[in-house]
Amino acid sequence: MSDWPTVRLGDVTGLLAGYPFPSAKFTDNPTDPRLLRGDNVGQGALRWEGAKRWPARKTDGLDDYWLRRDDVILAMDRPWIEAGLKFAAVRDGDLPSLLVQRVSRIRGTSRLDSRFLKHVIASRSFTHYILSVQTGTTVPHISATQILDFKFRLPPIEEQRRIAAILGAFDDKIELNRRTTQTLEATARALFGRWFLSAETSGEWPIEPLAAHLEVIRGLSYKGDGLASTGVPLHNLNSVYEGGGYKPDGIKWYSGPYAERHTVEPGDVIVTNTEQGHDRMLIGHAALVPGSFGRLGLFSHHLYRVRPRPGSVLSRSFVAYLLNSRAIHDLVSGYSNGTTVQMLPVEALQQPAIRIPPASLIRRFDALATISHQRQEIARGEAQALAMLRDALLPRLLSGPIRETA
Repeated sequence: MSDWPTVRLGDVTGLLAGYPFPSAKFTDNPTDPRLLRGDNVGQGALRWEGAKRWPARKTDGLDDYWLRRDDVILAMDRPWIEAGLKFAAVRDGDLPSLLVQRVSRIRGTSRLDSRFLKHVIASRSFTHYILSVQTGTTVPHISATQILDFKFRLPPIEEQRRIAAILGAFDDKIELNRRTTQTLEATARALFGRWFLSAETSGEWPIEPLAAHLEVIRGLSYKGDGLASTGVPLHNLNSVYEGGGYKPDGIKWYSGPYAERHTVEPGDVIVTNTEQGHDRMLIGHAALVPGSFGRLGLFSHHLYRVRPRPGSVLSRSFVAYLLNSRAIHDLVSGYSNGTTVQMLPVEALQQPAIRIPPASLIRRFDALATISHQRQEIARGEAQALAMLRDALLPRLLSGPIRETA
């Protein structure tokens, strides 16, 4: 166990903080490189919903900020949230992209394989270290010096590659499942757009206000001492991805009092009503509650529960995809107000008017959406099981040589 020396991260890596790209020059041109900001860093993966881009013609002098495959990315503002540490390793699908300020890029050297480095950053000991040194209350942050001062045990380079290969096999399967869920969701959204948002198909449908079809309820305003490691699942602001869709790793557990109106069941629609800042990347977006947390759940005051009224032809799946469509989201989120924190009033989900499709077409879409959601839940469940197994194996592999016994 003493074969591996303890080293400082700064002695075996190179760290770079991102460039302060001025937002006035951001573009939406899909051919321009994406900008990797803190908002794009998830727990173990990069998220590109709502990504900003930089003009390709204005990249002279920015050579240092181009990312490479296997670079490890760590958010420097809010490096840890309740869902976990905000870090990821760059994959081929994340390129080309440029690094933005307040995000760090950590790259291996001849002494430290970058694929092994990812698992050092993913370790519980690194997370505990970051939580112990981050500063600030409103926006916790870490510095490059703090990151580089982390100490860990360094195996020989061949052992690093062996460990990285073992853990990387788990990561590859988890990533495959993640891409599967993304493809299924993208296909369902595209189908929804063709069937319900095309002027050619919807021009003859009647126009009615959403208030005639939707019941909107604000969630539970809870106290922190009601949160626990077990209890009733509490869906919250961190349960919805930017751009919409359910985020399973954001779940909380609650053991305090609640009322019947604060409950949700699988298939219910939850909609975010709060967001820091003015980007509207999260506020007003919807998700369908999965069945993986059981039949009974709660939803927090940062969410609305949206259900079709009795007698409405609208379905829950239809409502979720409607609210996540670009045109309707822009309309709904436009009702939000506030300075530092944006708030979405109930009226935002009731005053807009939409074209109401035939019930038969909604039923056809529901059948396909149900299959898509079931397959997505299976893929997410497999990924979660693999992640638990990988995370259980990780500290053993990083703690020192594992001796084989006869």
